[in-house]
Amino acid sequence: MKRPVALDDLMKYRYLSAPAFSPDGRSIAFLVHQGNLEENAYRTDIWLAAQDGGSLRQLTASGKEKAFCWLPDGRILFSSGRGETKGSGTNLYVLDISGGESLPYCTLPRSASAFTALADGRFLALGVHEPPVDNPYEADMYLFDQIPFSTNGKGFTAQKRTGLFLCTPEGDEQLLSPEDMDVSNYTLSDDGASVLVWGPVFRDVKRRFNTLLEMGLDGAPAQTILPGKDFTCRWAGWLGGEVLVTGTDMKRKGVCEDMKFHILRDTGRRCITPDFDRGLRNTVMSDCRFGNASPDMGFRTDGERAFFVATDGFRSSLYTVTTDGRIERFTRTLSTVDDWTVGQGRAAVVGMQGLQLQELYLVDEEGERRLTHFNDWLSEECLLARPEHVVVQNGTDLPVDGWFMRPIGLQEGERAPTILNVHGGPKFAYGNVFFHEMQYWAAQGYAVLFCNPRGSDGRGSVFDDVRGKYGTVDYDDLMAFVDLAVSLPFVDKDRMGVTGGSYGGFMTNWIVGHTDRFKAAVSQRGIANWGSMSCISDIGYTFVPDQNGTDIWTDPEEVWRQSPLRYAPKVTTPTLLIHSDEDHRCEVSQAYQFFTALKLHGVETALCVFKGENHELSRTGRPRPRLTRLRKITDWFDRFLKGEDLPEK
Repeated sequence: MKRPVALDDLMKYRYLSAPAFSPDGRSIAFLVHQGNLEENAYRTDIWLAAQDGGSLRQLTASGKEKAFCWLPDGRILFSSGRGETKGSGTNLYVLDISGGESLPYCTLPRSASAFTALADGRFLALGVHEPPVDNPYEADMYLFDQIPFSTNGKGFTAQKRTGLFLCTPEGDEQLLSPEDMDVSNYTLSDDGASVLVWGPVFRDVKRRFNTLLEMGLDGAPAQTILPGKDFTCRWAGWLGGEVLVTGTDMKRKGVCEDMKFHILRDTGRRCITPDFDRGLRNTVMSDCRFGNASPDMGFRTDGERAFFVATDGFRSSLYTVTTDGRIERFTRTLSTVDDWTVGQGRAAVVGMQGLQLQELYLVDEEGERRLTHFNDWLSEECLLARPEHVVVQNGTDLPVDGWFMRPIGLQEGERAPTILNVHGGPKFAYGNVFFHEMQYWAAQGYAVLFCNPRGSDGRGSVFDDVRGKYGTVDYDDLMAFVDLAVSLPFVDKDRMGVTGGSYGGFMTNWIVGHTDRFKAAVSQRGIANWGSMSCISDIGYTFVPDQNGTDIWTDPEEVWRQSPLRYAPKVTTPTLLIHSDEDHRCEVSQAYQFFTALKLHGVETALCVFKGENHELSRTGRPRPRLTRLRKITDWFDRFLKGEDLPEK
């Protein structure tokens, strides 16, 4: 007999990432991650699948593996947390897939990732470097002379940069990229003779635009292809003998503008996809991913085609593009493409199919074939609430996609307490894929509502551009969806709650200041005050003026008008605030401000701050805080929507 989804089922799910074809194309190596409550961590190991579907086996078992790459001779080079490493170094190991134990390879003197092997035995690595700091008395301090001075998930980064290093099997290394470049990523040429490297080059203030360099691996001077002054490169490679990039000048839609494909020639830059109005990444949200290494705004070339992922509506797919701008969809039935690689006309894809959790698929012109079955147990063992799609009319020619999930076990004629869940971004999207927190709420007897208001991805630039409109058209769309939902026979309009994280946290803060129709709210890692956000967030100094349409010096009243904190005196909804003390994206002071304001105005409120966690708590936070977060949210709604454990008055 099937059972409802349980809170700690999250520890049973397997998450897949980083698929990579072997040099002979016969096998696919990939990472498998799984939460471990006892260790309060995620275990990661390397697995191997035959591309013909004939075999699947686990290659490592330490649970501490990290990045890997194939060596030309068919062995695997990987970094691991096993063993001791001095300081911030990186231990590398080599593994023969035909059998035997992993063997130590070398130790790099710095934190490194994203390895690429060269034919001569050397390899490329992205590594962190930092100029020496004048500190004669060895005081425990940070020294900042640039912004941003912190990065979510990395903490206070001070003067640190990510650089591209050329390394030897003996652990020797040479910094290839300029010292003042913060490398975003790189692409090696097919012949292994040169590499494209891109990222901002800066002192004092990090630029909005990336510089693109081409470097020969023979020691020749680097050539500047894009200077990073008025056009940003988000990914680069070669196609048909020419340099292909994704990028934008940000002149029309700012930081959220959809990237286009451009061919770079001596005569200038030519856009080959001017009419493709979709974001070049997977923005369909789920809380059941880990270790995703898919190129953001990026592509990988194979033959005469470049492969890339884009979100269209509420589905992300793998596409191909040629130098003449012809675009074709490559995946057909997958709901999301989460991570992928290509080779010899095929793609190895980690993706989701409806309510099926991540699995590995081999995709070619004939279709998609599943190679793994790590998570089949979920649908076999558990009762799942199926998202039901509706189209919400909002009085414009841009209707909204929405979904509702019926509570598990609800009897005919009963009405259930209901939770509206608002996604982050805002330039992300919900779809019909598996979401653990929403399945858990349905299992606990809640109806669950979610939708893609204006500002969401997948519908083109007219739909997703909400700069200067936060809390207006997006709020209208959410309320139109709620108006539709309360007509459903199982939704109890008198027992409704609202929650969301990041932009969804901002929207929750905004909603409780503009309506009292919700009886409880949980705001997660949200924004309360755009003014303070602009000078404390790792992205605030560029993101806030772009999204507000102004800044705190030009029009402080407009920034304040768009801030939920301004409307705190109007809030009556009991509100729980959840944040993390190492969140450098929506910094924890946002929660402190809103919590204090609600307390001062007599609102029943509480604040839960998780130590040692960051902006990604709900998606990749350590197991114990992650489960506690979901339990705290559910307890708050149980109290105010179900009347459970209410204190006596």
